[in-house]
Amino acid sequence: MADDSPHILASFLESLGLDLAADPELERTPERVTELLRDLFGGLHEEPPPISAFEIDTAVDHGPVVIAALPFKSMCVHHLLPFFGAIDVAYVPGDRMIGFGSVGRVVDHFARRPQVQERLIVQVADYLEETLEPTGLLVRLRARQLCMEMRGAEKHGELISFAARGSLVAGERRQELLAEFRAAERPL
Repeated sequence: MADDSPHILASFLESLGLDLAADPELERTPERVTELLRDLFGGLHEEPPPISAFEIDTAVDHGPVVIAALPFKSMCVHHLLPFFGAIDVAYVPGDRMIGFGSVGRVVDHFARRPQVQERLIVQVADYLEETLEPTGLLVRLRARQLCMEMRGAEKHGELISFAARGSLVAGERRQELLAEFRAAERPL
């Protein structure tokens, strides 16, 4: 069965008053946009990535593990405009530690679908908690929302979301980790 997506997109562009035949720059736009959207929404059709974890000596207090300022990009489910930023993850190991690259793959997987920031952070936190079983988990996500910047309020700003589990829901250690997250910040 043939894929009608580029033809549908061409009709959509024409309904906006764009003449694909008159503008050579638009000639392949329907195919390019279709390919782009398939890539950006690839997380809808893939299983979450396996996490590379290894057992640790539980008799030793390993303290929290912090992975800060991991970049991500996603698409707003409401307007199909990008939102992007950085995600910070801290966890207190149970009996396993995670390979650092695994966190980035988990973030990318859940970001590659039409999303809202509040759901993205919960999906990342839930998956890490379920697969790693830490005694505490703290995730912070900072993002610029182009739907907020390009329409509606038309203001630049950062939306910040948090998800916490176990021993990092509250307390002094949580505050210390939040300070570390802030120290690792870079402009979005």
